[in-house]
Amino acid sequence: MIQNFTKKHRGSALSSPKGFTLVELLVVIAIIGILASIVLVSLGGARTRAQDARVITDLNQIRTTAEIINSADGNYALVWNNTDVTTLLTDMNTQTATNVLSVSNAAGYCVEVTLPGAKWGCVNSGLAIRTDLANDSNCAGNNATGVPTNIYCP
Repeated sequence: MIQNFTKKHRGSALSSPKGFTLVELLVVIAIIGILASIVLVSLGGARTRAQDARVITDLNQIRTTAEIINSADGNYALVWNNTDVTTLLTDMNTQTATNVLSVSNAAGYCVEVTLPGAKWGCVNSGLAIRTDLANDSNCAGNNATGVPTNIYCP
């Protein structure tokens, strides 16, 4: 038995095949492409904000670790010898943070960083963390080698 796969319009001898035309498929593909590009553009800002949040978290973890070291040893001199702190500093670089500078001595420490979103962050032995400033690379006044000359953030 042979089946007829065409559909006749009422009062017409014309028939129309089932399926989509090439033009309809191209229009749908174009719309999907436009929507995908809009989503990708909007995700760029979210990615930068997430990297900023991770670097700020790293700064807070450095502060916590430094305070633990100080409570155990009575000074901050060994902060940069701690493997947790070096891992956190490496993670900040991985998150595309720039100008990661640090200094410590027995009396205190200071870490400054330019966040991926071009803001500036600093944490020091006074338990202060500042991340609300514009790109400012002077944690406490840098010397010619770029190392902070003071253990306190401004």
